[in-house]
Amino acid sequence: MKISFSIITVTYNSRENLLKTIASIQSQSYKFFAHVIKDGFSYDKTNAIDFSEFKNTFFFESKDKGVYDAMNQAFRLSRNEFIIYLNAGDVFFSTHSLKELAILINQNPNYNSYSGGTIQINLQEKIIKRTIGIGKLYKISPLAQLPHPSFVIRRSILSQLDKPFDSNLKIAADYIQQLILRKKGLWKNYYSNQIISIMPTGGISTIDKKSIFFGYRETLISSYQIYNFLSIYLIILKLILNLYSRFAIKYKNNLVTFAELFFQ
Repeated sequence: MKISFSIITVTYNSRENLLKTIASIQSQSYKFFAHVIKDGFSYDKTNAIDFSEFKNTFFFESKDKGVYDAMNQAFRLSRNEFIIYLNAGDVFFSTHSLKELAILINQNPNYNSYSGGTIQINLQEKIIKRTIGIGKLYKISPLAQLPHPSFVIRRSILSQLDKPFDSNLKIAADYIQQLILRKKGLWKNYYSNQIISIMPTGGISTIDKKSIFFGYRETLISSYQIYNFLSIYLIILKLILNLYSRFAIKYKNNLVTFAELFFQ
């Protein structure tokens, strides 16, 4: 079966980071993808980029209420069955990441989603902070959060939700999406130890301690509406996995070299 991906990137005043993400996607050896880029009317000349130079790349601008509303808008324009969200600045771990994912899906076709690892790196200090999403603890822990840059989900499954992301949330909507999928009985995920993506620190959820605290608070309040007092367990689990991911660092030497090439 031919596996076709829709890679969704939303951006706002992040031209240089967007170009890094585009370069990573364009370098993929596997070419059955469409890259949907949604911009919120940036004023850093993002729309001056000649997107026609890039294969299978579709750019549009529109007003939005925030990052998750932007993701919902871009999802409506996606057409391929397998969806990946890469934010501006995120890159694939290797030039064969999509090819390896396609092989993985073909070998394990009876799943709704597929997940792997995301390396989080501090580019200024050139320090690997965390390896998120891989390791036994992620696989065996009920309701564990998986990193969305390394989370591939079928479009037909996301379409069964009212909308892919709760646009009223600022930070936690990707985790809440995964919880809702579980609650609705749509969760059938294949856990892979493949490193899929690299994500720099400094995003809205990691920019400072205040945003990290806000993310936990938002998770607690929103997850309570789904799982009631089990939300306390979810916060404890997030804290445990945060610590676990800091000790689960793999491929360190290769990653630093790779990151320097893509983020210089």
